[in-house]
Amino acid sequence: MMRADFHMHSTASDGVMSPELLVWEARQAGVQWMAITDHDTFYGTDSLREEDKVIPVLPGVELSLRDMPGLHLLAYGTAPAPALRRAVEDLEEKRVVRAREMARKLEALGMPLDFPALIKKRRREGGSHATIGRPHLARALVRAGYVKNMQAAFEQFLGEHGPAYVPCERLSMEEALPLILKSGFVPVIAHPRELKLPDEQLLSLIKKWQGLGLMGLEVYHPSAAAGGFDGLEHMARTLGLLVTGGSDFHMPHDGKHGLIGAMSDEWAGIEADVTCLMEAVREMHRKATEQ
Repeated sequence: MMRADFHMHSTASDGVMSPELLVWEARQAGVQWMAITDHDTFYGTDSLREEDKVIPVLPGVELSLRDMPGLHLLAYGTAPAPALRRAVEDLEEKRVVRAREMARKLEALGMPLDFPALIKKRRREGGSHATIGRPHLARALVRAGYVKNMQAAFEQFLGEHGPAYVPCERLSMEEALPLILKSGFVPVIAHPRELKLPDEQLLSLIKKWQGLGLMGLEVYHPSAAAGGFDGLEHMARTLGLLVTGGSDFHMPHDGKHGLIGAMSDEWAGIEADVTCLMEAVREMHRKATEQ
């Protein structure tokens, strides 16, 4: 049976493994197809050398959207995508501005962090285009001894209602979908169960987004495991959407995301679905390069 994982994070965003190590660990886990989908950066995939690609690596990115909490859009593709890359670079810069403002708020709360040193650390770990977000601030708070663990950092200070929280500037679905399509990439809704919507409401939204160009649904994600995958799979196949899956791996056993390749064990139609995804990627690439 094929093993694939199309949702993983490296040190280029908020994962703990370098892109090279992530690919190696995926191969060790028996994964035959993978994607690196860091938040608001392509650097994870871009930084890989040919000799690092011991298995096929599909370029991807994960965008957080402003329409509602938990709404993320995965984009996969091999086209040059200059417009999408410019938008992603802009989001990278806005993440730094946001993180700096949160650091200022933490300092006002009596928890100063050396933000320039934190940025330098991020660049050493993840490269010159590595993003920075709340998990990095949370880890810094733990290292400084201000909180016991990352969960406490989020619950007490960095969560949406915390005193150090700053909203992140994001694209809307109506902005992101045309941009992704025009760039020759395939847009897929990430972890739809994290939206915590009744199926009827979720279906209505997915139909709306499909009308704007949505091409796929990440059915096989750890957030859907408790309730089962059948409902999401039925939605996707009834609407003619691509079915994808991924662990959303950030680090081993973090209590929220999956282990590398783990969703493959649940994904009965994996071979046909991966074939359909790759055909869609090739077709979008063709269209983009013929424009």
